[in-house]
Amino acid sequence: MTNGSLNQLLHGKDVYPDIPWCLRFRILYEIALGVNYLHNMNPPLLHHDLKTQNILLDDEFHVKIADFGLSKWRVISMSQSRSETSLPEGGTIIYMPPEDYNPSQKTRASVKHDIYSYAIIMWEVMTRKQPFEEVINPLQIMYSVSQGQRLDLSEESLSMDIPHRALVTRLIASGWAQNPDERPSFLKCLIDLEPVLRTFDEMAMLEAVILLKRSKSLYESQCIHKSGKKTNADQTSLNIPLNLNPQEEMHSASTQYDALPLQSIPPDVSTFKSVPKYNILSSDGNLGGLHSLSNQSMDENLSVTQSAKLLVHPYSSSPSSDKSISSASNSASCVLRSSPIPSDFVLETIQHNVAHQWIQSKREEIIDQMTEACLNQSLDALLSRFLLMKEDYELISTKPTRTSKVRQLLDTSDSQGEEFARIIIQKLKDNKQLGLQPYPDTVSNSLRLHL
Repeated sequence: MTNGSLNQLLHGKDVYPDIPWCLRFRILYEIALGVNYLHNMNPPLLHHDLKTQNILLDDEFHVKIADFGLSKWRVISMSQSRSETSLPEGGTIIYMPPEDYNPSQKTRASVKHDIYSYAIIMWEVMTRKQPFEEVINPLQIMYSVSQGQRLDLSEESLSMDIPHRALVTRLIASGWAQNPDERPSFLKCLIDLEPVLRTFDEMAMLEAVILLKRSKSLYESQCIHKSGKKTNADQTSLNIPLNLNPQEEMHSASTQYDALPLQSIPPDVSTFKSVPKYNILSSDGNLGGLHSLSNQSMDENLSVTQSAKLLVHPYSSSPSSDKSISSASNSASCVLRSSPIPSDFVLETIQHNVAHQWIQSKREEIIDQMTEACLNQSLDALLSRFLLMKEDYELISTKPTRTSKVRQLLDTSDSQGEEFARIIIQKLKDNKQLGLQPYPDTVSNSLRLHL
């Protein structure tokens, strides 16, 4: 998409120093509009991997929802090659409701999963912060959330200058309620957000879009200027390092997908003039048998670097005053840092996560040392085991340099889990990348035979 993903917009603060409130509310409204459309299909289409990386933005910063149904395809393909379960599957941990943490627990697929993810996205849009950015261990996130703790809703995170702040905090708190039955529908969110959207005139919205386009254009021109100076400096030097890392590229969260247009929304649901169209992935046979969602978990997208402040919050009622919220937030932060995770909770998941964590700890060394041959062998092995999608393969292979390809591969590994990481490690060992020793004892002989 022209303007990348919502994740890039929110966290690319060098590119977009300021995002006007009117545009933030329009983005939230359009996300709710798109998911509500999916939920009202017959049968309902459940996304179950809603996150800022899957919210794409067109040239006017209108929302396109991507990757729904694709997660089901991944589950089907991965289930054929996995003999064990690592961490819970079905979306990124930080956007996943606590009732889906246990992969062995058979729960009926529900629209309430997506509204929980939407609440996290609302918080992220309003704060421009990474959820759970202070928590290193993903197991700590899972345990704390399962105990009822949530992101901070106090003034420290959600500033008092947010328009319609009381409504925003109420929607967020109800959306991530511990009891799924207490979470609102997307139609209820639309009904609450539509009057807010009407308070902003079309001129303000147009100016907001122009502001973002100018910011992006200015940033790109500065990058080109710096790149030109760097090239000139390299040409005058005789000491050219062999493993020079390129400038960090902006990560593209997703690629373009074949799409069907969103049908027009009835006038009684929305009167906003700029109703977007949403990408709906072509089924190609991959979306058949939606009833099996109830017995399938989704693809895992876990990053151990994603983190944040947590908040103990009563979910049976709307948020209390900012003062009490702030007090609860401080209490929750202390609990999060000091309370140990029960050993049975840890052992249930950590024993299958060694390879993934090793790659995280060796990330920069792998980027520096993985050869082109090792990279290509890894991609071939992942494709043959149906662990790497064609879109992800193309995203990696089209990068301009070896280091950027390896970096993209490791970014993809963050979201694909333990089996994906094990294959990368095995290929590093096979290619005698001795500078990365010692390797973890996770790659079995059976895996080596398959490769």
